[in-house]
Amino acid sequence: MRTIVITAIAVLLAVPAIPALAKSGEKCGKDIQACLNAFVEHRDKGWLGLRYEADASGKVVVKSVTPGSPSEKAGFQVGDVLVTMNGVKVADKEAMKKAKADWKPGAQVTYAVARGTAETQVVATLAPMPEEVFATMVGAHMIEDHMTVASVEKAESPKK
Repeated sequence: MRTIVITAIAVLLAVPAIPALAKSGEKCGKDIQACLNAFVEHRDKGWLGLRYEADASGKVVVKSVTPGSPSEKAGFQVGDVLVTMNGVKVADKEAMKKAKADWKPGAQVTYAVARGTAETQVVATLAPMPEEVFATMVGAHMIEDHMTVASVEKAESPKK
C-alpha cells in the first residue's frame, strides 16, 4: 500500500512539469483526494484484466486483454462485444456498477459475448489486482482526469 501512495504522489508532482501528457478537461467529478480515497476503498475488489469501451453504435467492445489475467485465462479476445455480465446488460452503466460492487477475488463472473456472428458464454474467476496494475490505473486516472485542470488553474491564477 505504501508503494501505491508513493507512486500516486510521484505522479501528482511530476505531471505539472509534463503538461503534454495530460488531456484537457476534468472527466472525474471528484477532487483529487476523494478520488484517491475511492481507489483505496476499491483496492481489494476482484480483478478481470479486461479493457473495453463503447464504440460509436454503443456496443461495448474489448480493446485489450491483459496477459496472464483472469480474462486471458477465460478466453476473452480483442474485438469481443460484451453483451451481459451475470445477466446484467453491459450497456446499462448503473446496473453494471451495482453488479461489480460485489466483485471479490475468487468469484466467478459469466459474460455473454458476441464474437463474429455467434454469441458465446465466457466464465472468468476474478483475481486480486496486481500492485503494478493498481498503481498504473491510479496514475493514469490522475493524469487524464485531474492534472490538466490543476495545471491550467495554476497557470491562470493571478501572479502576486
